[in-house]
Amino acid sequence: MLDYIIVGQGLAGSVLALELIEKGKKVQVIDNSHHLSSSNIAGGLVHPMSFKRTILSWNAELLSNYSITYYQKKEKELNSSFFEPLTFLRLFGSIEEQNTWFAKQSIEPFDQVLFDFDDDLSAFDVKNKMGLGKVNWSYRLHVSVFLNAVKNVLNEVGAIIEEQFDYNDLDLSNEGVLYKGIKAGGVIFCEGHQYIHNPYLNYLPENLTKGEILRIKVKNLPSYALSKNCFVLPLGDEEYILGATYDWGNKDYKKTEEAREELLEKFENISDGEVQVLEQRVGIRPTTIDRKPILGTHPVLSTVHVFNGLGSKGVQLAPYYAKRMAEFLLQDEILEKEINITRFTKKYFKG
Repeated sequence: MLDYIIVGQGLAGSVLALELIEKGKKVQVIDNSHHLSSSNIAGGLVHPMSFKRTILSWNAELLSNYSITYYQKKEKELNSSFFEPLTFLRLFGSIEEQNTWFAKQSIEPFDQVLFDFDDDLSAFDVKNKMGLGKVNWSYRLHVSVFLNAVKNVLNEVGAIIEEQFDYNDLDLSNEGVLYKGIKAGGVIFCEGHQYIHNPYLNYLPENLTKGEILRIKVKNLPSYALSKNCFVLPLGDEEYILGATYDWGNKDYKKTEEAREELLEKFENISDGEVQVLEQRVGIRPTTIDRKPILGTHPVLSTVHVFNGLGSKGVQLAPYYAKRMAEFLLQDEILEKEINITRFTKKYFKG
């Protein structure tokens, strides 16, 4: 008998599977390799800031340090290369933003994050009249490479089945679960935005976000990640990822001309360089109404668990909260209210 069936091998499912395996648990991951999942189309850019108000994003200090250490360690363990430290530059949009930046540089913990950047960018086609700063704790995770490395590990131990999970084939009891002959102590749903189709979890409030990015070719930009109303992520050979849009109205996988034009228009805040669009990608982020992940156990079904809702910060959130999920499952540790599924139970679960 297995300990857990994990549904989904995106970022959430992959990191949780590794966490449980390291703790000696037997898992079976079921994943349909959905090529339009947010994990598979993500640019993988991570930084700790919310630039709108020049503040740190939620739990940034804890999550940044934990995730950086985690991915560096996993590179060695998985014998792969997917973690890329970045020089990440913020182009100031106003004198007010510039003044706020400089003022916060001497305040903890901003003094570890916000830095001056003195390199001369005049030779590049970059608009930085208001100046710019460097953001520490920034990196890129090559998400697809990481997921493939995890899949290789799961394949080696026979712990992954590549197929669409069928809820009708899941039998539940207080003692465990049974799925197509596979017995386990419980099932953990890590399905990303697909949770809206899950009969056990579709009571959760839906706040999915459609996102589109472009892969572009443009000359005379530096090999740094740049931000101002959008982000530009260097890929090499004059290619970059330009992103990202946030569409709360549509939940389809259609690439839109509106998103393309929006991104190209925002790019003009960074550079006047001539852009060639090479590719357009679309995905659905599993964002939540309070922008925080969902961890825990179904309010009635004790063998049904969820680790989801990582949203646009999933790369940064996944390692630490997979650890917390494992501690909850294996050590009965109480989850913080702000991430616990119970925060939605009273209002949304009808029984």
